[in-house]
Amino acid sequence: MECMNERAIVELLRHANACLQRFFEQSSHAPASIGDEDLRPLLHLHEVLESVGALLDAGLESATSGEIRQALARYRENLLRLRTELVLMQESALAVRKHLDSQRAHLSAARAWCAASRAVT
Repeated sequence: MECMNERAIVELLRHANACLQRFFEQSSHAPASIGDEDLRPLLHLHEVLESVGALLDAGLESATSGEIRQALARYRENLLRLRTELVLMQESALAVRKHLDSQRAHLSAARAWCAASRAVT
């Protein structure tokens, strides 16, 4: 942690908190399906979380700066919210998957009915 100055640490934590905030804003109104363009922000968020994780591994939690401690407290709150959001997203994705499986079964049955109907005529 000595190689990073306090200002850089605070900026990284603020950037991480801003990324998380954008994720919350986008995910609360986002449909359950995810396209390729939706993955880029998620990958960026993953990289930011990895960077902060590296700082935490280096002993960031023992920092005495008030600014760092405040940004770190907000980061912790955001992580708790992220955990809740990810559970909701998973539940939504499972519901969509169940619906798609039902649609697939319906289409398969319709296809079988059409094939049987053609065979009779």
